[in-house]
Amino acid sequence: MAVGTVSTSILTDIANAIRYKAGVATLYKPREMAAAVSALDGTDAGDYQEQPYMALESGVLPESVFSDIAAAIRGQNGLSTRYQPGDMAAAILALEWDVGLKPRAVLTSLGTLEFNYVDGRHCYSGGVPVNAWEIDPAGYSSAAARPYDSIKLQVKKVVIHTSWPQVGMRKADYLFNAFQSMTEVSGFENMSGITSAAQMFSSCSSLETIYATSFSNTGLSGSLMFNGCYKLVGGADGFVPSSTSGASVCKIGTGGVLTDPNADARTWFWAHFYDDGEAVLTASSSPDPTRTLRASGRICAIGKYVGLGFTPWTGTTGPTHRQHLTSVTFAADMATFSYLNLIYLFYTCTNLASVSGLGNLRGVRSMRYTFSSCAFTTIDFRGFDPSHLTDLFYTFSGCSHLTTIYADSTWALPSSGISGSQCFYSCSTSLVGGNGTVWASNKTGYTYFRIDTASTPGYITAA
Repeated sequence: MAVGTVSTSILTDIANAIRYKAGVATLYKPREMAAAVSALDGTDAGDYQEQPYMALESGVLPESVFSDIAAAIRGQNGLSTRYQPGDMAAAILALEWDVGLKPRAVLTSLGTLEFNYVDGRHCYSGGVPVNAWEIDPAGYSSAAARPYDSIKLQVKKVVIHTSWPQVGMRKADYLFNAFQSMTEVSGFENMSGITSAAQMFSSCSSLETIYATSFSNTGLSGSLMFNGCYKLVGGADGFVPSSTSGASVCKIGTGGVLTDPNADARTWFWAHFYDDGEAVLTASSSPDPTRTLRASGRICAIGKYVGLGFTPWTGTTGPTHRQHLTSVTFAADMATFSYLNLIYLFYTCTNLASVSGLGNLRGVRSMRYTFSSCAFTTIDFRGFDPSHLTDLFYTFSGCSHLTTIYADSTWALPSSGISGSQCFYSCSTSLVGGNGTVWASNKTGYTYFRIDTASTPGYITAA
């Protein structure tokens, strides 16, 4: 598409503005100007040479030439202004750069907020700088005091650059507080030396990973450091922090939230929640394109989740609220996982009336609160291997509609290493085992998750 007749003086003015800001004598073709604008960084090479207007007074150019130049200008100044060709030279001349050695938070075009300490506004994690703020090495007393607070919901990822330790920051309170769209932090080893981290990651509800090759929490305090980090999973053993977890869990290894990128034991499956109320749990990240998707997200297979907030059906209100989940299917490809925790997976999904595909699961360890307060009347465990189960705490609690549990005739729980008080808490007398054992309020432990026979009363019906 052509932009129409354009005076060549406009192009000359744009080129002269670029030459002036860069301090060069370079001659630019129209298609080279956008890249030249993007390359401006405040450096004056000291060789500016203005070029005169060309004898040809007008011509026709593709629209993309000017739209690219406009985009490059916006990339430099961080504004959303729509520029006409005649406005562009002035906009280039008005550009200013943040120069000098400073601690900065640099927002990139990829949605990354990079913390670095370099000479000038630069980023090293991909994309181009969109905006930047000087960081106070003394830290901040509240989230609102941060100079970048207004863009906190735009941040998808945080990178701590290798230059950051030179800043000597000790107080990291509120540094990433309420970054609700952020899923990952990398380079956290470069935060070593901080001594205070109160609410540092509080309300980071999408955060899954904090990468660090090393980190010592000696001398570190951090009340409510991970409050509201429902999806954060440590890379060693699937540890998930609670709302009150402090700095003691900010570590690599067992019981820690940090993940060494060179020793990440986590695997992930996907949950696709469709508009008809069904959730499909699968190894594939791709939902069914023929169905209307309500929400989708990944879940850590070894994650030791501690409550709601990590599934696509745990929105606080609206169509992603767990009340809209009515059926669940575990896809055949879930058999590829050799270690699974199903903790809190369908907790208080009070309209969940159908569960299928449990026979596709292998290596299930914990089923803590998995089906608590669901609405199904029957559930079928045929094909499910119970030999790895370790925790059945409150698994079927509150399942007042449950009448029948099916399993293979060979079903047998491990003889040791398993616990699960109140597995059948607050069920009802509608639940009856295959040999006629009726649920009773004094028979709610995990031991009743067995085939009902004359010698071993339980609530399972062999099928």
